[in-house]
Amino acid sequence: MWAQAMKAYNPDMCALMADIVTDNDAKLKRIKRSVDRSLRWLDDILPKAKEIGIPVFAPVVGHTSEEERARSAVSTAERDVDGFTVNVIGLGLGNEATLKLAKASLRNLPKNKPRIVYGFGTPEGILDAVASGADLFDGSYAYKVTEQGRAMIFKFGEISADNTARDKPKTVNLWDPSMSHSFEVLDSTCGCYACNASHTKAYIHHLLNAHEMLGPILLMSHNVYQLDNFMASIRKSIDDNRFESDLTRFMEYYNHVEEGDGMRNHQDEIDVESLGTPLKKKRTLLL
Repeated sequence: MWAQAMKAYNPDMCALMADIVTDNDAKLKRIKRSVDRSLRWLDDILPKAKEIGIPVFAPVVGHTSEEERARSAVSTAERDVDGFTVNVIGLGLGNEATLKLAKASLRNLPKNKPRIVYGFGTPEGILDAVASGADLFDGSYAYKVTEQGRAMIFKFGEISADNTARDKPKTVNLWDPSMSHSFEVLDSTCGCYACNASHTKAYIHHLLNAHEMLGPILLMSHNVYQLDNFMASIRKSIDDNRFESDLTRFMEYYNHVEEGDGMRNHQDEIDVESLGTPLKKKRTLLL
């Protein structure tokens, strides 16, 4: 069925299916079985993908076992694939332990083929994974901060020359009441639609408070643009042989406490018809 789907959709590339272990307390026997099964599926689907000319990114599994991640990576690299996917989503571990598992996979993969890593959903996680050999990432961070009502404002490799600056925020909370009087764009150096069209922080704050769909749309357009710039800055930093120094400066300059949901403790605007009780205003959608 997977091969039939590939033939029907004819994508530019395809990440193949894998037996992903979802139980954080899985025994080693289950983890080994998932590696073996994923390799069998790869051997079954790979010839069919080659037949219809679709580049294949093969999954590297192993769950929470460094040994099985290494075995999966080495065995998968022996196949004639075009790239690799490494998944560390949902392991229920801290950042250091998750990075250690990702490294167990990445260091056993060839450097001349692209390696996609899923599960590093913060700028710090992405930078750590890049330093460990990852090439491609999902864009979930832009979605996450948009859902929190936040706008990304951090830079990489373009940080102020002020060596004393520390603990700077990476995002702006547009739910913050103080934003109602901020008539500046999200980032004066940004080229996204929201900033180019002069949509101010106060306006987007109003849209979020009014539960207008345009608010998250403007935030998402900004955050996707910022994330794209972040990745472009990482590539340039690597090309200029500055990545390690830029990474050190980034970690010194910004605050790395996990950002909370900007809407937490927020109360909706008071509806005069509700006798002073904060209520979400009712809206009728006509279809």
